[in-house]
Amino acid sequence: MKKEVREGRFRADLYHRLSVFTVAIPPLRDLGNDRIRLLEHFRAVYSAQADLPPFQLAEEAKERLLAYRFPGNVRELRNIAIRLTTKHAGKMVDVYDLEAELDPDPGSESPAIAVPPAPTLSARDELVSIALNDIQNRRDFNLDATLRLWEEAYIEAAQQVAHGNMSQAARLLGVNRTTLYNRIDTLARDKRASPQ
Repeated sequence: MKKEVREGRFRADLYHRLSVFTVAIPPLRDLGNDRIRLLEHFRAVYSAQADLPPFQLAEEAKERLLAYRFPGNVRELRNIAIRLTTKHAGKMVDVYDLEAELDPDPGSESPAIAVPPAPTLSARDELVSIALNDIQNRRDFNLDATLRLWEEAYIEAAQQVAHGNMSQAARLLGVNRTTLYNRIDTLARDKRASPQ
């Protein structure tokens, strides 16, 4: 605001009227153990609201939380507490449970799962061969159903490789975690709509 006043884009008298006391609020990543205290606060609030027993955080999970950079700041921590309360009420949350709730963070030292490169030309030829065989040998071939099956298979495979960690599964598939959740929901909806 001082810069805006100096450059004439904000009234000096209004600035001095508003600027009584300045409070510097550091980002969550700079708050050390306060991150744990804030998580415990949010856990207590949302456990009480939902009438659920609070989850507990394992030591490894606490260490991971302290290493995480929190790109979404306090709102992200609050949302993590809400999700953990919903998914793990009354349970011990280990590092894998916590990791599933964190966004990919290139600056962290968490174990990374490499994202494979896009399919090569030879892989494409192999897929064309499979598709050719499928189309020629199936009278009831349906492209939408086939694509759904492939998508389900890749999602299931990624979840197995990532041991259920949705953030890591999303990285393996080259999509955002929210995109992965949306695709899983859409596939489930489609399956309910057409059980065959």
